[in-house]
Amino acid sequence: MKTVHQQNLHTTWLYDGEPEYVDLNVEAALLEQGGYVVVLELTNGKLRLAATRHPAKYVKEWRHNVRRYGALDIVRVLVSRPYLRYEAAKRLLATKLAEYKDDESDAYRLDVETFKEKAKELTLVLQKVQISP
Repeated sequence: MKTVHQQNLHTTWLYDGEPEYVDLNVEAALLEQGGYVVVLELTNGKLRLAATRHPAKYVKEWRHNVRRYGALDIVRVLVSRPYLRYEAAKRLLATKLAEYKDDESDAYRLDVETFKEKAKELTLVLQKVQISP
């Protein structure tokens, strides 16, 4: 199994799969790498965006809150390649998805495949503004 450091950084998503396996596939980002944009597909089909250096820890904490407070559970997780300015990358992506924003929550109303296409368009922009390491 390849670690984040060994994988091809030209791909947009280092991980796309079940929440139980994020920790086996993506390690915490080193400080000089920045962090990741994480996308959670929830049980209601909506997507949530996050930016973190520790995707497995973020997913674990979300799932803890599901059990504790009855929040919506995660069915799928996408983790981007590392971006030096990962918070800025998330904000740019959120701006790109503004038309899909749910008025009642911080989630987005679009399916994962449509989201991936929108994010793919933005990847080149992120590289040009040097948000990547």
